[in-house]
Amino acid sequence: MKKRTNFNGAIGAWLTNELHPTGATYSSPNSNFSSIKLNGIYGTLDYLSIGWFGVDMSNPTSPTLSTSNTYLAQQVADARAQNPDIIVFALLAYTDQITADLKTIISNSSLLTIFVTNIASFLASNGLNGFDIDWESPTSNLTQEQCAAWLNAMGGAFGETYYLAVSPSSNQGSQAIKNLDASAVNANVDVVNLQSYWVSDPGVFIAHGINADLLGFGAYFESGVTALDAYQQYAAGIQYKGQNYPYRSMISWRLDSSNWPFEQSQQLLLRQYMSGQPYVVGFDDGAILNVQTTATLVQSIVIRSGDVVDAIQCTNASSDGSYVVQLLQHGGDGGNENNPINLTNGLTAFSYVTGAWYGQPVIAQISINGISYPAVVNPSVSNPQMHQVTAPEGKTIIAFSGQTEYVNLAGGGFTWVLAQINPVFG
Repeated sequence: MKKRTNFNGAIGAWLTNELHPTGATYSSPNSNFSSIKLNGIYGTLDYLSIGWFGVDMSNPTSPTLSTSNTYLAQQVADARAQNPDIIVFALLAYTDQITADLKTIISNSSLLTIFVTNIASFLASNGLNGFDIDWESPTSNLTQEQCAAWLNAMGGAFGETYYLAVSPSSNQGSQAIKNLDASAVNANVDVVNLQSYWVSDPGVFIAHGINADLLGFGAYFESGVTALDAYQQYAAGIQYKGQNYPYRSMISWRLDSSNWPFEQSQQLLLRQYMSGQPYVVGFDDGAILNVQTTATLVQSIVIRSGDVVDAIQCTNASSDGSYVVQLLQHGGDGGNENNPINLTNGLTAFSYVTGAWYGQPVIAQISINGISYPAVVNPSVSNPQMHQVTAPEGKTIIAFSGQTEYVNLAGGGFTWVLAQINPVFG
């Protein structure tokens, strides 16, 4: 039986079926979807909204859902393998044809009943738990009366079995908000995922009559927004008429764009902020590289550093450059991003300095190819210890494993830094 309370403090993400790099398949070891699986990203989620779905009018007397996502079953299976209780939504696309079909269906009460019953059957057949409406133009051009009829019909058909979500992208004062029937939303919708990157004042949804305890914050990782920035906006809540209303949940857009290494790394950090778990994230790029069908060498390394080493990220490639594996950024976005360290023949040795910084163990410095990041060990790092790593004969250092850690700074504030680093030989 579904429970609205499952979304209290829940963490979600939107996902499509966009593959990277070019030419990869879903199961390619170097694909963005293999990274989601092998890096445990699904395990950070309480709910997942998968796109894209449309309206199938091939039988005009019995309309149902359709999808162009040929990876749907694999995405659901991979997500449930990491979190058996994850709530998975089918995300409705927004096109002129879908809107025209919806208007035709909603105008006929009998056809509408068939349609929502078929939606429920479609969810059941595909192992899905709910239906998510991307409420933006042209779908949001449905009138308030049409919206009410549709949501009420779905609420009746879904009962206590399937969840219903609405994900508005509307800005304040827009007709799209006015077209959302607040009474139907409050009665039938389990979570309202605000696309907060387009919504300048979430209080307008409360003003419109939608229950504040339905409203969730939406983060835009694809644009480069960090997990910290998203969490701080989430924690600030919604201001309306002098009162503060907490957000119900947090959802991120998305995990599979061309910027997926950043998006997935931020999702890992977001879980720590949201859950209050110990602020440590382990990583092991060997898990990714050891399943590759083509042997790779480190092609380039990007390091972020300020007082200490904030983050490290590698890109690997085959010796002929024909096969590339992007790896996640490990650490936070403090300090400065150094120019990529390009490695023609891979990496065979590096050194690093450990120490304590604000009472926490950190990597104070990394030296690769004779260049150190940061250039000197900061004097605020106590008990610095130098470590040298050299690959065994016939091996190279193909990646790193270790931990990143959350550090409270003196005078307030915090940052993520690299706390442990180990070589992965290959």
